[in-house]
Amino acid sequence: MQDLFNQQKQKILSTLIVTIGAFVGFEALSYVVSLYQLKSALYLSFYIYIFHVLWLMFVFDLHLKKRGILAELRLNHEGMSLIWQALKARFAYMFNWHHYRHFQNHLVLPGLLYWSCVILIFLSPFNYILKQVIILATTLSMNIGYWFMKEHVSSQLEAQLTSLKFLALVKLFAAFMVYAAVMGVTIHFGYGSWFLGSATAVVTFLLVYQALFQHNFISVSSFLWIVIISLILAGVSMLVYRFWNTQYFAAGLVMLAVYNTLWGLLHHHLEQTLTKKIVFEYLAMTALVISLLLGSHNFNQRIV
Repeated sequence: MQDLFNQQKQKILSTLIVTIGAFVGFEALSYVVSLYQLKSALYLSFYIYIFHVLWLMFVFDLHLKKRGILAELRLNHEGMSLIWQALKARFAYMFNWHHYRHFQNHLVLPGLLYWSCVILIFLSPFNYILKQVIILATTLSMNIGYWFMKEHVSSQLEAQLTSLKFLALVKLFAAFMVYAAVMGVTIHFGYGSWFLGSATAVVTFLLVYQALFQHNFISVSSFLWIVIISLILAGVSMLVYRFWNTQYFAAGLVMLAVYNTLWGLLHHHLEQTLTKKIVFEYLAMTALVISLLLGSHNFNQRIV
């Protein structure tokens, strides 16, 4: 019997459903927040995130599960025993450490994108245009991330060069979103520089670890570099918070510029392609971006 959906159609359908779910979920969350029903919006945000996690577990893993489970088990089991053994065989791959590590890593990027979008919606409950821009950009990024994540899974967890390039762009957008969200929360609620530094170190660790995992660069030495970069970004965030005002999106761009430079240098170092020219190019680009932001920034708006 011919399969109802081939691999490409199944990939398109599963990605389309989760993308529509993300967009509709964000719009529903935006509407509830605009009514200032913050407690209901908080519960709704967790329900939507659970949907994403379950969709990844039950649909995006179809190429990892064992084939022909029922046909094989019917030979020796029946009734409840058949159901129990079928469930165990269906999710046996989840108890495989190699597959479990990949699954955890796949949750990082959409998770950071999702919760950054949720936080930024909460921070601007009545700014309709800003919320729509954030929702559309985040939905598009999650769509790209899910699409190439599916490509990764269907290729039996083998990293593809094209996938890595597109996921790198999504990762940069996720870094901007998460830095802006963390800075926005700190400024709006007055949590202080130590909260900002700690949160920045955690999200930076996740971003760098996820990127190195995709490139198969995880080792003891690279783990040390992840910690160093996380601490540097934590220090940068505290410095930015010391002089910045309420424009947390601009602050997020500053932190993104520093992050991109450190990640780029580390990536070239691990690939053994780092040269003085590359170092100069990254530093020059970072200096240019920060100079433009500082030149257009009004520090007199700082709330003290």
